[in-house]
Amino acid sequence: MEYQQAKKEFEISVNKTIEEIEQKAKQRGVQAANVLTNEVKKVLSGQRSGRNYKVKGTGGKSKKSGIVYTASAPGEPPALRFGTLQKSFKRRTYAERNGSGLTVHAVTESNLQVNGYLLGELLENGTKRIAPRPFKQKTIDAALPKITQIFARNYRNSGG
Repeated sequence: MEYQQAKKEFEISVNKTIEEIEQKAKQRGVQAANVLTNEVKKVLSGQRSGRNYKVKGTGGKSKKSGIVYTASAPGEPPALRFGTLQKSFKRRTYAERNGSGLTVHAVTESNLQVNGYLLGELLENGTKRIAPRPFKQKTIDAALPKITQIFARNYRNSGG
């Protein structure tokens, strides 16, 4: 009888530990998605080196005054003009069971569309008329060390 009781207590302890670890992994997925979202916003900000344009409707009749916008050059991340794309990124996390394991997905995504197409995809990959303005890999490269640290922390007695 002692053996059966010890076995049952051990199974309960193991299951509780697994649940705690899975919960922490899901919480870390949220943290990782926050990192991705913050990094994409950083990548989409800052000065670019493309063509300069005077913003229409600024500076009155003078050709020398007004607000100047510097577009991104091909190969640079998209320039920040109004911030619409940058602000459109939202975090999302979800977990999937795979056998006895759990895969946690940390995502940042924009659903901003132009003429039925995702603006981020158009800029990332380019079109017939626009050279690519890649930003995804730069975001991943900036976020990956931070995300690796988040998931590498001890899952037992780590407080998160």
